[in-house]
Amino acid sequence: MELSKRIRRPRWTDARLLIGAMLVILAVVGTYLLVTSANSTTRVWASARALVPGEVLEPADLTVAEVNLADLGKKYLSADSELPENTSVRGVVAAGELLAASAVAPLSELEGRVVAIDVAGSVPSVVDSGSLVDVWAQPEQNGLDDDGTPPEQIVDSAPVAHINRDVGSFGAGDGARIEVFVGSVDLPGVLAALDGRSVLSVVGAPSVPADEGEQ
Repeated sequence: MELSKRIRRPRWTDARLLIGAMLVILAVVGTYLLVTSANSTTRVWASARALVPGEVLEPADLTVAEVNLADLGKKYLSADSELPENTSVRGVVAAGELLAASAVAPLSELEGRVVAIDVAGSVPSVVDSGSLVDVWAQPEQNGLDDDGTPPEQIVDSAPVAHINRDVGSFGAGDGARIEVFVGSVDLPGVLAALDGRSVLSVVGAPSVPADEGEQ
């Protein structure tokens, strides 16, 4: 009789059974929520082409991307909301890159302007919209009395908005017109070079990695 009492069947009211059942339910619910979250996507804006500061953002410049961002969804500009008017980007956004909310700003807040520069020489083939270039100015040669003033760099890492390589004055490939975004600090020097007797040229500059540009 003593043995039969010790091996009696457990009851559902036993606390250990209730705790075990609750753990099983929590595990099932947690797995369901995890799978649901993993399969959910967020609609955000991505660039359809390279975006450059100073250009007004238009719907045609963007495309909708459905991505799984988990808790990062608020970091990017939602495609479910209308694109703000008269806005631009603070830095270069590569084609296909997700558009961070912090990268968009009213055009009036940008510290700089897009300037068209006529380049006397050829522009490297790697330079295109979205590239970064350094701008140099060389005083025009005045003949035998010229003092040989060396060229001076007047802009560092300017984003390229547009480039037209078919505007040479003396033949194909002998010049280009390039539109770059120039910061307010460098703007007076660029305008002075454009109004003065200087020959401008550009060279490609290293691009800034996206993760460094957002810091």
